[in-house]
Amino acid sequence: MIFETFKSLRWADYFLYALTDPRELYRRIKQKDPDPFALSFIVPFIAALFDILVISLMGSESAFFYYKISYGWILIFIYALFKIVVYSSLVDITAQFFGYKGNIREIITIVNFSLFPGFLFLPVFYLFSIINFAPGFFYAFFSIVFFIWYAMIFIQGISEMHSIDFGKSFVIFILPALFIGIVFFLIFILLIITGVGFITA
Repeated sequence: MIFETFKSLRWADYFLYALTDPRELYRRIKQKDPDPFALSFIVPFIAALFDILVISLMGSESAFFYYKISYGWILIFIYALFKIVVYSSLVDITAQFFGYKGNIREIITIVNFSLFPGFLFLPVFYLFSIINFAPGFFYAFFSIVFFIWYAMIFIQGISEMHSIDFGKSFVIFILPALFIGIVFFLIFILLIITGVGFITA
């Protein structure tokens, strides 16, 4: 009964299908009933808070926690928005490069809702944290698991958006990541060369 009531709320469908059916999620996003763009930013906003809480579970509680929960929350949220916009833009550009129609608004919406399953990270990790059972290992493990879940939602959303197979949508998803990785690697190399030159000068 509660589940059916939840499903009857049209805005809740976005969150429901983010967990259960990424392709249907995109179809609902495309319908814009209601428009999910603004609603989707609730996800990274809450995700930023959960990130702080998860990290806090790995350390000892102190007065600094209250700074993290306020200023840190805002900082992480702004950083998350920056990453979302930049990566979504690169994905959109990549899709257009392959001849598909661009739609940065829908891409950002997909990315935001793709983060929703990550809300489960906190309660799952909390179980291992309170019993102090290899919290470091399970933090890394669940980080990988939920990243893969996020990627699967995003890739299937791209696939449904452009009516292409999973392989092509994976390429569109991964190329921006490779590009960013190469850029940061080159910057790192240049910094090393510059640093060595400065020291030996």
